[in-house]
Amino acid sequence: MNKNDMIEIKNAITMPPELADTLLHNCTAAQIKRLPYTRYSRLAASLIAAFAVLLAGSTSYAAYNVYQEKNLAVFMDASLSQAEIDQIGQELIQIPGIASCHFVSGDEAWMEFCTKYLDGTDGIADAFTDNPLKNSFNYRLSVQLNADTQAVRNEISRINGVRLVQDLGELKD
Repeated sequence: MNKNDMIEIKNAITMPPELADTLLHNCTAAQIKRLPYTRYSRLAASLIAAFAVLLAGSTSYAAYNVYQEKNLAVFMDASLSQAEIDQIGQELIQIPGIASCHFVSGDEAWMEFCTKYLDGTDGIADAFTDNPLKNSFNYRLSVQLNADTQAVRNEISRINGVRLVQDLGELKD
């Protein structure tokens, strides 16, 4: 609207003259000076927005990788000697796609089980004189995200002395 339109509206409305003059003055006064928009400021805003999207996306991707890494447990025959178990560990770490390999003894497996399932119960764990999981020693493996987990599992299964390859996600209740 221009000044002439405002004067016509003022004359058409019934109001006290002081109020009409104030209204006309405020509406036609110089506008607040705005920052000029240029294509460079729009480009800078677009670049900042794109950077923020990339930053948020890469953070989510890193978290996605952490949660998508497969964890396997490799159980071995109970009749194996410690040297044979160590040899299996050396063979496991050589398989492409294995990120880490950690040995869990039967005693550690029993302690983990007691902590997870028997903690707080009335001495049920104390009732066992022998470790019922002494033959549950295993290797815990982390398989990289970009590795074919099924191919890794097949290669692990071919190692002599391995009786079971289990996804740790399958073991959870």
